Amino acid sequence: MADRFAIVVDGTACLSNEVEREFDIRWLPLHVDIGKETFTANVDLSAAEFYAKIAAPGVLTGTSQPNMGECRDVYDRIAREGTRKMLVLTVASELSGTYSVAATTAQAMPEVEIEVIDSRSLAGGISLIATAVGRQRRAGGSFQDGVALGKRMAGKIPILAVADTLEYLKRSGRVSGAQALFGSMLQVKPILEVADGKVHPIDRVRTRDKAVARMKEIISERVPEGTRLHACTLHTNDPERARGVAEWVQERFHCVEHWTAEAGPVIGARAGPGVVGLCWYREDQVA
Repeated sequence: MADRFAIVVDGTACLSNEVEREFDIRWLPLHVDIGKETFTANVDLSAAEFYAKIAAPGVLTGTSQPNMGECRDVYDRIAREGTRKMLVLTVASELSGTYSVAATTAQAMPEVEIEVIDSRSLAGGISLIATAVGRQRRAGGSFQDGVALGKRMAGKIPILAVADTLEYLKRSGRVSGAQALFGSMLQVKPILEVADGKVHPIDRVRTRDKAVARMKEIISERVPEGTRLHACTLHTNDPERARGVAEWVQERFHCVEHWTAEAGPVIGARAGPGVVGLCWYREDQVA
């Protein structure tokens, strides 16, 4: 009999409802700050509610990690179901303290076996690792097999995304006010890459349509047409543009796995609405 173990991701992960149910993926809560109010993403704040609240000019947004009590609640709830092993995937430690809190909480629970892995990623990068482990578990893989796979994939999921505005990056302290003003005046749309836990711009294009086209060019330069891919198209409050990227991906590559999902309030708080991106890995990377 295969090991029974839970797969847990944090609130930055990017999953469709169907994928979440298919692989029985659990969540650690992350919080979103809007002005002086704090909400728990996807618990008492939906994506639609988040974007409605931040629409007013000058609204400050931020995020915060779960505390040890919240992590303990999640672990205890899973343990009460009879599952004594848990694999926890968190956002890159450079971007959040979630890994540290989740790991410290796990160490305080010697009665269960909990492996916390720094995904070195975020959003769909975390999610693609989770589904890879879930698929392996479904095929009879052990808990230690899942841990080994998660560690092997950490930091290896490319993510490219186009940000519609620099305003929210400015509000969150990610760029200076002068840089954001310059970008706004020229309608610059940055193309961002997440690589091994770090987010950095790799290009800047004048319009959103051209930026999305450039993102596709970069992906095409890196991945041969027809490659067998596992992929996630993500967006922040821009489903139509995401649909176009998703259709392109599925036409150009052999998508063994693909879903499209709203990235959620935690990513939206840092990057703002209008982000569209792709996360992927080649199937032969995890063979």
